[in-house]
Amino acid sequence: MADPHTASAALLNEESYAGVKKRLRAKYVLYQSHPFVVVPREPVAQPAAPTSSESFVPEQQSFLKKMKIAGQRLNNIGMGKVRIELIQSLAMMLNAGVLVSDALKMYLQEVRSRSVKKVIRGMIDGVESGKPLWKAMEEQHMFSPYQTALVHVGEESGNLARNLVYLAEQEEKDRALRSKVKMAMIYPTIVLVVMVTVMLGIGMFVLPNLVQVLVALNAELPLATRIIIAVTNFLRQYGSTAIPVLIGTFLALVLLGKFTAFRIVTQWLFLHIPGIGRLMKEASIARLGVILGGLLQAGVPLVDSLRSLEHVTTVVVYKNMYRILAERAEVGDSFATCFHGLPHSCTHIPISVQQLIVMGEKSGTLAETLLGIAQIYEKKAEETAQKLPVILEPMLMIIMAGLVGFIAISIIMPIYRAVGSIGNG
Repeated sequence: MADPHTASAALLNEESYAGVKKRLRAKYVLYQSHPFVVVPREPVAQPAAPTSSESFVPEQQSFLKKMKIAGQRLNNIGMGKVRIELIQSLAMMLNAGVLVSDALKMYLQEVRSRSVKKVIRGMIDGVESGKPLWKAMEEQHMFSPYQTALVHVGEESGNLARNLVYLAEQEEKDRALRSKVKMAMIYPTIVLVVMVTVMLGIGMFVLPNLVQVLVALNAELPLATRIIIAVTNFLRQYGSTAIPVLIGTFLALVLLGKFTAFRIVTQWLFLHIPGIGRLMKEASIARLGVILGGLLQAGVPLVDSLRSLEHVTTVVVYKNMYRILAERAEVGDSFATCFHGLPHSCTHIPISVQQLIVMGEKSGTLAETLLGIAQIYEKKAEETAQKLPVILEPMLMIIMAGLVGFIAISIIMPIYRAVGSIGNG
């Protein structure tokens, strides 16, 4: 006769699993209709809140802790190069048999920046107080979860030096790719700045004299000419105020697009620009292979690796995808099932890459397959970055020619009309 407790437990597990599946299906519907919307995590049940007198101090401490972490992260902005140098230095010294605390002290002697010295001293204090290196790194909020996870696994498995060497190599490749992308964007940026400057100069210093001639003709002006006259009058009267406001608005949009939820809009625009969108996709797939493959090769569980990948990803559409993949993997689904349930996955991850991942999972060589994908797409991203100026140059030239042609036609058309009317008269 079946045990009633065992039967009730099995029924409870089946209902829990069905509930998880139901919530995941609801998320997929939201993701299918709005792929760029950040899908919230499942809320975790919390114990009953204490009274206001009991909860004031913990809440105040939590707020102060969050403010401290935010301040640390703000101070650590722009330390990417220092972070790579520190990882490379630790890898070399640990390979040579130097202790972790001694290696940090040696690197501290080479540092000149006060903010970097503060970070290194914090790591030294943590290690000397008995904390593992990964914990000391995590407390400084300068390293990504991907980096701390590799260090954590390396310390537990006794392969810390090897993991640091691998991490240093991948960070250097990532930095080189970012540098190539920035170099590729220099030329289009210079052309855009020059174009805007020339247009503003024409509007403020050249067009006013021509506008006086057009107004003196006392002829009916076409719509394009009236638009040019309105813009010229506006720049002449409010140019000293409008131009700084325009520059400030542009800088504000750049900052909002980088540090706030407004980046959803800016990323959508960039993903649909020829050349730039392709480069973003190839770089994102390369990072998928490097980070996920590296973590799996180091022995990090799949779900934790996907969570780390989600955390370090900045492109919102890929961040959403990795979150859903992690949730599906947590309930035991394979990559084949996960990709089949994501209708927009083929847009952002090519079918060939999906098939390689599925085959790697089935054959037990997922980490090696992902690292191979990373090598392929790193080369593709480098080639696209080199071709980017060639791709964008015709677009910029067309835009510039269109603006110049619009201004020229707007000025020449009424003059020709006036001359023609005089000749006929």
